[in-house]
Amino acid sequence: MKRLLAITAAILILNTLAFAAGDYGTPGEFLNWGAGARALGMGRAFTGLADDVSAIYYNPAGLAQQNPFQVSLMHVTLFYDTMYDFAATSYPVSGIGTFGAAYIRLGSTNFDGRDILANPTGNNQSVTEQAAMLCYARDIFSNLSAGINLKLVNEDIFNTSGIGFGADLGFLYTPNEYVNLGLDFMNLAPASIKLVDQAEILPLTIKAGIALKLLGERIIPVVDVQKEMDDKQVKFLFGIEGYPAQFLALRIGMDETEQLTVGAGINFMKYYKIDYSFASEALGYSNRLSITMAFGGFDVNLAADPKIFSPVGIKKTTTISIYAMTKYDITEWELDIINEDGDVVRTYSGEDKPPTSVMWDGKDDRGLPVSDGEYVCQMKVKDKNGKEIKSNDEKIKISSALPIQPGTLEIQQEQ
Repeated sequence: MKRLLAITAAILILNTLAFAAGDYGTPGEFLNWGAGARALGMGRAFTGLADDVSAIYYNPAGLAQQNPFQVSLMHVTLFYDTMYDFAATSYPVSGIGTFGAAYIRLGSTNFDGRDILANPTGNNQSVTEQAAMLCYARDIFSNLSAGINLKLVNEDIFNTSGIGFGADLGFLYTPNEYVNLGLDFMNLAPASIKLVDQAEILPLTIKAGIALKLLGERIIPVVDVQKEMDDKQVKFLFGIEGYPAQFLALRIGMDETEQLTVGAGINFMKYYKIDYSFASEALGYSNRLSITMAFGGFDVNLAADPKIFSPVGIKKTTTISIYAMTKYDITEWELDIINEDGDVVRTYSGEDKPPTSVMWDGKDDRGLPVSDGEYVCQMKVKDKNGKEIKSNDEKIKISSALPIQPGTLEIQQEQ
């Protein structure tokens, strides 16, 4: 009886300190707190977007549509010696799909030990709730992917511990480049955790989400709807992400407790991203910080050399290097060169894998020289599943004012 009372009190205290709002009496509620400062800044409405490694948490199917290797780490200091941590990684494999792993931990320390009469025992106690996840995701069709999480959930309350095993199942549908639709069945196979006498069973939660990609993905509004099957209430989460600059993201959101969140993210050195979010909770302010590293993997990239050339100068052509590595075999490719008015002036295309480079001589598809100005190279490839992948925008400039021979030209006027 003594141990049961202590465990019950610890669970109530930990949930109160960590969440301080909402319906947090259900088993395994720590798994609903969120992951990644980016999604937390958008009110945790991420089921329909799921486009970074935190998709393992929100909708595992999102990993299937991501190409690089990724590692993400987050640490949050909460209240009264309570901390929350999240770590995740993903590994895409050619022709097979994407594998991922994640770890979540909510822990609180420095509880004063008491006996059944509330007398101090001189021992400091701790409470820990944690979960480890293994994920696999792949494309089913060109615009539909699925993912599954297998997870181990552990609760360690003072000197009593329990372990349970469960599974999540998610789907992500992208009918076009502007809309994402997500569906996630959290605890589809529920974990059962027994601490003393009665086992706690994590409830099935169904999440549906939509994400819109507007103005070339510079503005992304998201909405999630959640229904816990043991609860009659339907919960709504909202968020929006905007990019005033390519390297900078600003975010705002509201979760089901009507708690307003804000956040920002910075991309730097191409492979690194730091995200921050802030929330005002019942017990005070909460700051969340995460770092994500993306490198290698599968991608389509273009690089031009030189970036400025002149068909009548020394550098009469530019070479566009192509890096095209996809999870599934390429069946079609197309490289477009676009002028400042948005018109395609030159197109290269083919079947199977594209060449490693293409040379452009500054002429259009009719063989006529194009005018001076800035041009953008864009490439898209299609794999055997019908999925289309786009490259970065590589800029090239044509300037006939460049010297036509080495050295500086001096033009002298007759006197």
